[in-house]
Amino acid sequence: MNHKSLKGRLLIASPDLQSPMFARSVVLVLEHSEGDGARGIILNLPTSATMADLAGKLFDEDFAWDKPLHLGGPVAGPLLVLHTRPKLADLEVASGVYIALDSAKSQHLITQEIEPSLVIANFSGWAPGQLEQELADDAWVVAPANMGRIFDGADQDLWWTTLRDFRTSVLTDILNLRNLPEDPRLN
Repeated sequence: MNHKSLKGRLLIASPDLQSPMFARSVVLVLEHSEGDGARGIILNLPTSATMADLAGKLFDEDFAWDKPLHLGGPVAGPLLVLHTRPKLADLEVASGVYIALDSAKSQHLITQEIEPSLVIANFSGWAPGQLEQELADDAWVVAPANMGRIFDGADQDLWWTTLRDFRTSVLTDILNLRNLPEDPRLN
């Protein structure tokens, strides 16, 4: 079987996916290989905790940023910051989108309130072959990622708008439509 990595792509939960953690989720795939499985982070699961709540607990410095902490999935993992600053990157996950895992880099991004960014605790993980089986079962729709989608994680409608835009793009390609208006109802 020919394996194609989904690193840097979005997984959009199928409307039928009923898992409490993943229902209506949009996941950015961070790593994906045949031998190691896949890891990703849920983009649209903000918590009620903010960066100010982390001040003095995870970092020595106090700060008052009201940016929400996101939950990236059910697997315990390090605090990570998704951002666009290459000099503060530990890993590039998509074109121009980076992750800071190092605590000094994360602290700098948070205390300086660098935007665009998402601060995420935990991650989502799939054993080798597990994600491929879920894709075969139509649990996920795979879509291209872009910065707008990645950093719209606080948007409660991210799942709906991402799925709608992906379906519109597929339909436009199938029908070979050109110059499609933004809102066809106004045509």
